[in-house]
Amino acid sequence: MTSEVKPLVSVVMPVFNAAFYLDEAIESILQQTFSDFELIIINDGSTDNSFDLLKQWEKKDHRIKLFDQANQGRSLTRNKGLALATSEFVAMMDADDISTPNRLRLSYDYLQEHAEVVGVSGQFETMCMYGVPLHKSLKPLDHDNIEKKLLHDFGDTFNQGASMIRKSVAESVGGYDPQYELGEDVDLFLKMALKGQLINLPDLLLLYRQHPTSITNTSNGLLIENRMSCLNQAWANRGLYMENDFEHWLMRIPEQIGHQVLLGWGWNALGKGKVKTARRYARKALLSQPLSVDVYRFFYCAMRGS
Repeated sequence: MTSEVKPLVSVVMPVFNAAFYLDEAIESILQQTFSDFELIIINDGSTDNSFDLLKQWEKKDHRIKLFDQANQGRSLTRNKGLALATSEFVAMMDADDISTPNRLRLSYDYLQEHAEVVGVSGQFETMCMYGVPLHKSLKPLDHDNIEKKLLHDFGDTFNQGASMIRKSVAESVGGYDPQYELGEDVDLFLKMALKGQLINLPDLLLLYRQHPTSITNTSNGLLIENRMSCLNQAWANRGLYMENDFEHWLMRIPEQIGHQVLLGWGWNALGKGKVKTARRYARKALLSQPLSVDVYRFFYCAMRGS
C-alpha cells in the first residue's frame, strides 16, 4: 500500500467573516504558477456566509482542505493550521488579501536554496477595502534590518500575509502565542529570528487589503502595554535592554476617525479614475459623519465625477 504523496507547500488561511473577499483570496492561491500545494482553510466561527462559500470551493479543487471550528481567535487558529500542515514549508494567507501569481514559486525556491533562512516574505501593495491601490512597500531585504524593525514592533517589515516559514522552526519556538491580541506575528518572527535568518524578497508578493477598523485608532493603553511586554521579552532574549526613553510608535500616531479614513480612500479612488468606488466611499462617509463639511465637499466631487 503506497502512502499519500505530501505536497511541497502548505498554505494556511484562517477565515472569520470574510465572505465579501473570499473568492479573490482563494482564486489567487489556486492560480499560482507553483501548483504542488495544499490549501488548509479554517473557518473560525464565522457568523456570515463564509462557511457556505468555503464548502462550495472545497468541491472545486482537491487541494483545498476545509476545517470548521467555534471561534478561537487568530493565534490558536494559525497554530491549528501549522499542526495540520503536511509540508515543512508553510505559507500564511489572510482571507481578504490577494497573492501575486509567483508568490509560492519565489518563496519556495528561496527557502530550498538557503538552508539558513527560517522565513521569507517580500514586498506588498496596500489597497483599500474595495481593492484600489494605495502604495507599494519598500521593506528591507536583509535579516539584520528586518530584526531591528521587528524589535521596534514594525510588523509590516516582515509581512505575515506574504510569508512562507519553516514549520519545524515555528513549532520549535512554540508557534503563535495566544496571549497577544495583536502582533502575534511579530512575537513569532522574533522568536524564529533567534534560530535563523528572516529575508524579504524584492518582488511584489501580495496585495494587502486594509479596512477602516485596521487603520482607526488602536493606541489604547492596554494594547500598548501588551505590545511592550512582547518587545521587552524579545529584547531580553537577545541580552539587550530597551532604552528608558523607548516610545512605542502607536503612541505617536494621531487618532484617525472612521470618516477620515473613508475620505482618504475616496479621494485616492477618485484621483485614479475609480468614480464608482469613490461614490461608495462618499455614501459611507456621509452616513458616518453627516454634518461634516469635508464629507459634503467630497460627496459633491464624487457625484460630479471629478
